[in-house]
Amino acid sequence: MAQSKLNLQAISHVFKEHKAEPIFKLRRYAILALLTEKNGELCFVLNKRSPGVRQPGDICFPGGQHEMGESLEQTALRETEEELGIPQGEISVLGKSDYMLTIYRGVIQPFLGYVCYDVLRASFPNSEEVSQIFTVPIAFFMETPPEIHDMVWESVTLETFPYHLIEGGTEYPFSKCRVPELFYEYKGHTIWGFTAQVIQNIIDLLNQK
Repeated sequence: MAQSKLNLQAISHVFKEHKAEPIFKLRRYAILALLTEKNGELCFVLNKRSPGVRQPGDICFPGGQHEMGESLEQTALRETEEELGIPQGEISVLGKSDYMLTIYRGVIQPFLGYVCYDVLRASFPNSEEVSQIFTVPIAFFMETPPEIHDMVWESVTLETFPYHLIEGGTEYPFSKCRVPELFYEYKGHTIWGFTAQVIQNIIDLLNQK
């Protein structure tokens, strides 16, 4: 917009019609909190990450980054088939829980799905990504509160950061963020991090209803 044409009416027009977006572009992810019924009991289907992938050994739900041309629900289903070997057509999507904004400029949307246990048992997970699949009864999480331990996130700057341009320099009081981390222990498995947060949110929503 040319400065000569800039006036209050022009500014109002630009911002009245503007659809707000994040200033920093967010990467979108989707996961599938998969349920199955085992021995008459509804269970979460969880997997342990293989040693050769990022965050090896973590317990998680299947999921990954959104790709062009697909919905977030399609992302969750595609990633589940790629990781756990469960055909997308065998999964019933039940809905979605609350999403999370991460400090890494990402937004993660969990979906809930259901798969028949016989289909789950017959699936062949991708060994490059998944080392183990196991189930945990929903009742366990409803009856067992997680341990909560706070983690503090704080800014770490490079040596080239221009401290001399800000008041206070290296003594500037950069913000810190205290984040509660949840931990569940189940039969030798530690469930924590985002997976624990998603499970707790699902349990909270179930209890509210």
